[in-house]
Amino acid sequence: MAAEPTGPWTFTDPRRDGTVIPHTDVDTAALIDQAVESLVLLRSPMHLGDAAATISALVSLIAEAEGRLADAVVDARDQDYPWDVIATRLTTTASTAQRHYSAYERTRKPAELD
Repeated sequence: MAAEPTGPWTFTDPRRDGTVIPHTDVDTAALIDQAVESLVLLRSPMHLGDAAATISALVSLIAEAEGRLADAVVDARDQDYPWDVIATRLTTTASTAQRHYSAYERTRKPAELD
């Protein structure tokens, strides 16, 4: 069987779900690079390229992402996703996902309506 063609002329099925399993790739790396650069420029433009400023920006992004992850899990449960599907996306087991996030689910305040 011939190898699948690759290049800018290659099309992918838009219905495919590339988010089922988390992974890092060039798209992820580019977004992180842009986010770090933007955050450093917003907070201290003269420190762009400074490794310490990069560390602070990355830690800020990690903390923000972790907080949003818990909200996303609660939202997925609200949309009737079962724990095994959520666990696959978290790259863990259903019991671990449920143990880690179910308490958060019970204590989360409902979103305020605009």
